Amino acid sequence: MAGFGEHSVGDLSGRRVVVTGANSGIGLETSRILLSHGADVVMACRDETKGGAALRLVGSTRGRGEVARLDLADRSSIRSFADGLEGVTDLVNNAGIMACPLAFTADGLELQMATNHFGHALLTALLLPKLAPGGRVVFVSSIAARGGKLDSTTTAEDLTSPSPYSAQRVYSNTKQANLLFAQELERRLRAAKRATVSLAAHPGVSATELFPRQLRDSNRAYLVPLLRPIMSFLLQPASAGALPSVRALVDPAVQGGELIGPRWLGQTRGAPEFLPVYRSARDETAARHLFELTESILGLEIVGAA
Repeated sequence: MAGFGEHSVGDLSGRRVVVTGANSGIGLETSRILLSHGADVVMACRDETKGGAALRLVGSTRGRGEVARLDLADRSSIRSFADGLEGVTDLVNNAGIMACPLAFTADGLELQMATNHFGHALLTALLLPKLAPGGRVVFVSSIAARGGKLDSTTTAEDLTSPSPYSAQRVYSNTKQANLLFAQELERRLRAAKRATVSLAAHPGVSATELFPRQLRDSNRAYLVPLLRPIMSFLLQPASAGALPSVRALVDPAVQGGELIGPRWLGQTRGAPEFLPVYRSARDETAARHLFELTESILGLEIVGAA
């Protein structure tokens, strides 16, 4: 599928896809593309009001969109969301926060790792038994994963309460965790003879709300009006950033454990392609270690969760 674009997607009737963080940016564009090709989409959003506005923005589509509340930093919210779902075929773990000030969830987990990694790991565990045979789980990573420092010596405390805290370093670690986790999940699904496929995508560098939100979190909201025109000029649109996730969902040539994303200008933009997994995420021992730490912290067996 050279030059993969929206025209490449085909008919998705009969697919029912959960997309996290679907109220804006790449999650919204992923939902729009899927809906326009006939898939039903559960748009999982922390704020249902914003989610409803996003669905109205998408407008009339072939598929049916629905908004459901999901706070990935709150385990009770994740369990409530998963309990209410049936008939799901696929999952796109897209939502994320970036380089925010140090904060902790009610469960005592550092907020970035809780949202970007642990929340999606728990959601995946709870939805795996409900996914259709041959369904796909897509983890949205980032080129920031190249700078992640997780390895086979990482401790639970490194994940849950990193000290000293560096917002950008922790963000890179969360994106590395997405990529490591996607590959280890794929190996465990194969070992368990499960038909579900796990893989990762990265969106390049796209014009989304992550960058303005980062400025607001650092008390520099006054710079946001200046940032927006710069983003529009330098960064690819969110619609392009959504295509790697869409290709990961629909391309019949996809193999589990792969990474799909743009290649050009340091992988910041371009059509989605099959890419080598970053060096930071190739160590199977580190991936297994992260997976087992995650199970221990969440208190469940992920592939066997029900």
